[in-house]
Amino acid sequence: MLVVEDDSVNRQVIDLFLKKMGLKATFAVDGEAAITTATGAEFDIVLMDCQLPGIDGIEATRQIRTALNGKPLTIGALTANASTHVREACLAAGMDGFLSKPVRFELLASVLEKYLPAA
Repeated sequence: MLVVEDDSVNRQVIDLFLKKMGLKATFAVDGEAAITTATGAEFDIVLMDCQLPGIDGIEATRQIRTALNGKPLTIGALTANASTHVREACLAAGMDGFLSKPVRFELLASVLEKYLPAA
């Protein structure tokens, strides 16, 4: 799994939650790193912060989708802005789901259970 999050505290919280679930993630801190990492390795899911320095998560998602040329990859939005406009923009960019911040353990577990292949 790839987690794209620029805030160090949010990365620590997500990492702690994932460890509690027995999962490990690769982390990227900006949109450019997200594109490079997501297109350079195999991931089951990407959790993408929408507001990132440089290339934002919505544009990064568009570029990842273009680079993958139809190859399936689940990308879920991570954002503190849960407005209808942002949700629509995320889905239009090619994101598959939406998780609002602050991330809660139960919601993260539910999303991962839905999208990750069974271990």
